Amino acid sequence: MMSSPSWTASLATSLGTPESGLRLVLGQLAGYPLLLVYRRLLASRDTNTQHLYFSLSGLLLAYWVIGDGVTHSLYSILATYIILLVSGGTLASVVVSFTLNMTYLMAGYWYMAGAEYDISWTMPQCVLCLRLIGLTWDVYDGARQKKDPNSVSKDQAKTALSTSPNILEMLSHSFFIGGYFVGPQFNLAKYRQLVCPQYQASLPSSPIKFGLTRLAISICYMTAHVLGSAYLPELWPTSEHFTSTPLLVKLVLLPIWCKLILAKYLSMWLMAEGVCAISGLSLTVSESGPPDWTGCANVKLRRLESATMFGHYIQAFNINTNSWVMNYVYKRLRFLNNRHISQASTLVFLAVWHGWHSGYYLTFFNEFIVMNFEKEFSSVWSKSVKAARWKEHPAYDTITAIIGWIYVHIFLPHCFLPFPLLFASRFIPAYTSLFYIQYLFFLGWMAWGKVAKAWLMGENVMKRKEE
Repeated sequence: MMSSPSWTASLATSLGTPESGLRLVLGQLAGYPLLLVYRRLLASRDTNTQHLYFSLSGLLLAYWVIGDGVTHSLYSILATYIILLVSGGTLASVVVSFTLNMTYLMAGYWYMAGAEYDISWTMPQCVLCLRLIGLTWDVYDGARQKKDPNSVSKDQAKTALSTSPNILEMLSHSFFIGGYFVGPQFNLAKYRQLVCPQYQASLPSSPIKFGLTRLAISICYMTAHVLGSAYLPELWPTSEHFTSTPLLVKLVLLPIWCKLILAKYLSMWLMAEGVCAISGLSLTVSESGPPDWTGCANVKLRRLESATMFGHYIQAFNINTNSWVMNYVYKRLRFLNNRHISQASTLVFLAVWHGWHSGYYLTFFNEFIVMNFEKEFSSVWSKSVKAARWKEHPAYDTITAIIGWIYVHIFLPHCFLPFPLLFASRFIPAYTSLFYIQYLFFLGWMAWGKVAKAWLMGENVMKRKEE
């Protein structure tokens, strides 16, 4: 006799969404009542009681969302704890932790790989992987700081740990429901402040209103994603409808398609940010002005929606992950003394961290060529006498903002397209039907850029001759 489907399966079917996705959303939403209960009953209790609450609540929710896959999180936490217990504070511990956590994650990606991205234990595992690697770095920085306070940078000094965490502390830090499923990343030094019995009383005001506001915005983005995806689904570029659509219509619809996919990520990050805000973890200390509760923000909505260059998107999208990679990968490669190698290595790390699919690697390659184009173009523009004269016009800011916004929204979906499509067999035909426009533009800069530079810098040459 077949068992009846669970209530989440029935609800997911009625909504036309995968059950795994619905469970993820509901699991993250559960963080709100859990944190409200925490603030009312447990925030002033001793640190171990708070750790126990966050460990058990997060572990139970994780089990409900991803099932037995939560054991992989436990294995990784236990393994990292043993590494810190045996050799914490040494460079060897960092190397072993990095190798072990990345290898475990990559093995999980390989084992769980499917034709489409699916929500499984690898999703929170990729967040946990960075958290555990960063934790090992912080213990190492703390050991260096004890020997020589000048051996660590200002950023490293903020996150350095003078003592290695115990297993309960690691479980609490890892399973805290505000950051377990989709992030954000937050270091243990900051988390230790949260679980201090006096922390809530020290807050300048209540963060509940801010947290619920982020939840409301999150629901708006999720609604847009669900409704819009009914018309432009994630795999639309692989459909016959896409192939038969005229090029100009594709160019108009692609930015909308891209926005609908990104809305899914924005929604979950905003939901998680709201949980972190309600806990008080997201408070950013400022000497003056109102309290800033954006310390756990993974997206800057105004900057993102008004972006006039891809650099704005990178600054405003997946902020905490980018900050983690900046602090624990890019800046740690300074000994190479080559910005391009450090940048390329960082993007390769991000691609590997996302998984095995070729679409991830091509997406970050696209980011690399776009960022280098914008750096070169901005350098030429800032030195151009002709451009400087245009800046004196009262409509300059408005016109350039409009052109920049159009530029970003035209090319963003082309650069992002391999990410959701995953496989070359999907994104190459889509790119072919679009005539590889983004590569003609960005890689073509090596050719058409010479003409653009000559035109923009022409008056510079004349001015030097006159002098």
